Amino acid sequence: MIGRRGKLLILVYVVFLTILFLMCSTDLIIREPEKDIYQIAVIIEDSRDDNYGNFRKGMEQAAMELQADVHFITLYETMDADQQMELIRREQQDGADALIVVPADEDRVISALAGGRLAVPVVLLGSGLTGEGTAGIVWTDYRMMGEKLAREMIEDTDENCLVRIFEDPGKRSVMSRLFLEGAKAEFERSGRGFESIVWEGQGPGVANPFEASVVSEAGQTAILAENPEILTEAALALARTADTPEAPPAAEGCIWGLYGRGDTLPILNYMDRGVIKGLCVTDQFSMGYLSVSTAVQVLEGGMGRKRIELDSWYVERDDLRRPEYEKLLYPVE
Repeated sequence: MIGRRGKLLILVYVVFLTILFLMCSTDLIIREPEKDIYQIAVIIEDSRDDNYGNFRKGMEQAAMELQADVHFITLYETMDADQQMELIRREQQDGADALIVVPADEDRVISALAGGRLAVPVVLLGSGLTGEGTAGIVWTDYRMMGEKLAREMIEDTDENCLVRIFEDPGKRSVMSRLFLEGAKAEFERSGRGFESIVWEGQGPGVANPFEASVVSEAGQTAILAENPEILTEAALALARTADTPEAPPAAEGCIWGLYGRGDTLPILNYMDRGVIKGLCVTDQFSMGYLSVSTAVQVLEGGMGRKRIELDSWYVERDDLRRPEYEKLLYPVE
């Protein structure tokens, strides 16, 4: 039989266990400081998010780890600088703690920063600017990327192979402009001639460019696409030409190779099928992750890294199965 002293010890033990449980599982006794959930808006320069798949994976991974609420915003029309500036103003007024922006017009964004019209930290993406006035810049040297791709094309093709560049000057981003400048400069340095063609897209009433302007000519042609959208449409057009019985004779033999930049699933699938010969890619997952982590770091009072440069790589079909490129092109959060 338990005496009074034994009962008292049991009661003290139960009370001790209860207090210990409350201390470990609740903040009733020891209140932990609440962590702010930062509101971060990501505003890109495009009307679609097709080219931002891996970027969004990195962005969402950082948001989960750092307890940030990140929302992704596209434009109604690609490269509409007026609308982008309006969205920037709206997000700031609606209480965003930080902005991550892929500028449709870099000068206007920088001017707004310099003029004090943006009162929240801004991280710029894809820009080669110095970063003055920004919370940070996460970028890839797209001019160097263009030079790299042009060198690979020169090494890969015969000197008599015609180089044609499909361009879209009406909706050209800063990345595309730098990419083209680098590629054209490298072609000129090597003495390799090239021809620029305005890409009209694919749709009703638009002729297949490979049937009309490439396949019908003698000799071989190497195609360089300015941006991922053109590359995807060109790959589709080329695949259709090869699969069409009434296509001009030796259609496939007239195209030496299709080249460009981008890492979307359609682009990677076309490369895996052999439709696309060579690609330049960058680490979009890390770009998304680092842009969010930089914004959070600044919001928490840190200096952050003002300028983060990510490398680019040239890949071909066989590289898609290499472990280092699988991780880059098919990231898992």
